[in-house]
Amino acid sequence: MSTGTTAPLRVDIWSDLSCPWCYITKRTFEAALVASGRADVQVVAHPYQIDGERPAEPTPMIEWLGGKYGAERARRMDEEVTAAGPRHGITFHNASGYAVNTLQAHRLLRHAGRHGRAVQSALEELVFAAYFTHRGNIADPALLAGLAERAGLDREEALAYLASDRDLAEIRAEIRTAREDGITAVPVFTFSNGHRIEGAQQEQDLFLSALAPATGETST
Repeated sequence: MSTGTTAPLRVDIWSDLSCPWCYITKRTFEAALVASGRADVQVVAHPYQIDGERPAEPTPMIEWLGGKYGAERARRMDEEVTAAGPRHGITFHNASGYAVNTLQAHRLLRHAGRHGRAVQSALEELVFAAYFTHRGNIADPALLAGLAERAGLDREEALAYLASDRDLAEIRAEIRTAREDGITAVPVFTFSNGHRIEGAQQEQDLFLSALAPATGETST
């Protein structure tokens, strides 16, 4: 018999800060979450590194993509995501940006998560924008600490955290486990009600379906 309410919903997200479609899909998901009216959703962010811990040093982004996919495909990929960005309030400057190792940024997001999902999400937005719009080196501790401060965290605490090895082994282990579990591309969203959504999403429909209460239930 229905109780008239939904059970709390957990959403696990695997994403990489070097993935422009993860940035777009984050915006799509969060808009759908607001539109759903649900206040009982627990979002749990997980790290992923598409390229592992490469490049070791900042490399022109289009050059890096060209080395992976070929120059023509890299150009088309950049054009596609750059054209899609404005619809989601995002300006991409990949053609003059740099590919960098995202490990330190993932660590800082883990640190931010201890202060709540709202702080973590705000920092993630700032890191994405720093990377894709402002062409920043998000492997640089000073830049990351400045973003942490803008997200409401203590700058000196963030610098000390980044200078340590706290969470480093755990982040690497979690990325390795994700690969062992079959995640080969991101974003990936899994919902505790059984839904799973993979790949770039520009429309809210799939997320709204996954967030909808089961038949006979109402959201709280």
